[in-house]
Order: sequence, then C-alpha cells, then structure tokens
Amino acid sequence: MKKILNIVAMLLVVAAVVFAAGCAEKPEPAGNETPGDSEQVTPTNPEPPLETNETVIENNTAGNNTTQANETAETGHIVTEADNGTSISLKNGENFTLQLKENPTTGYSWQLNLSEGLSILSDNYVQDEAPEGNVGVGGTHSWIIKALSEGTQQVNGIYKQSWMNTTGTEDNFTLTVEVD
Repeated sequence: MKKILNIVAMLLVVAAVVFAAGCAEKPEPAGNETPGDSEQVTPTNPEPPLETNETVIENNTAGNNTTQANETAETGHIVTEADNGTSISLKNGENFTLQLKENPTTGYSWQLNLSEGLSILSDNYVQDEAPEGNVGVGGTHSWIIKALSEGTQQVNGIYKQSWMNTTGTEDNFTLTVEVD
C-alpha cells in the first residue's frame, strides 16, 4: 500500500511540474493578434500607388463583384474624393485606384456598390500616423477596380456606420466610368 501511495505522490509531483511549466510559458498570439509587448508600426505618410505592376491576391467579398484569382494589377488612374461626381474613361480590362478617406475606429466606413461591368481586385485600408497619445485616427481606404465590360459603368459609395439606417444626410461618392 505504501508503494502505491509513493507512486501516486510522484505522479502528482510530475503533473504539478508539467502544469507549472505550461503556465510559465509566454502565450503565442492567436490568428492576427499582436503580442502585448510588440510595437505596432503604421506608415508615416502613405504614398498613393504608383503606376507599377503589383501582384494582387484577391478576396471574394459577396456583393462587391470581387474577382477571385491571382493576377497582376496595374493601378493606373488614381481617383479621390476630389473626383466625386465626375467621369473617367478606361479601355476594357484597364484598372483604376479609388482612394477615399475613412475612419473605421468610429464605425464609419465606405460601402461601395459597383455596376456589373466593374470588379474590385483589391481592397486595402491604411491608417494615418497617430500623434503621440492619440488613438482612433482615420486613414485611407484604397480599392483597385477593373473594367470588365464596355459601356457606362458606375461606382457609388455611401459613408456611414453599417448598423445605422440610411437617412440621406450621409456623405456619398459617385463616379461614372466610360469603358471603351
């Protein structure tokens, strides 16, 4: 009986050591979490994309006419808030970059609606540099959009909190894309 008690005591000691070793390890972040002692780095001055070739890995977002493939995107023409209500001309198969200011930390974001002849190749948000001690700064949301069909195409955007009803007082963005 004494032998069994010694074995049980030894197993308890081993279990305690294993448990303590597991608790003492520094946990690794799960998924896309940032470890607590690391610094987050944001770009100091995000530059608009140049007219270069870059590889775009697609994400398939329902309702956004997003292409699902790997392909090379030429960013081409850059469209900003200053182009609201205007038109641009593209050849079929050409791309343009839409860049709009956004502050998702407040819940506000651009919700785009594209006509069927346009497709979002990439969707990216870059936060502006936050002044010391400030949080919740905005940034720039960029989409690379490809012309897929000839004719008059539309990009319509509304800037609002997704959970709020549309009131008609929201900021809107409209662009007509003439595709040859």
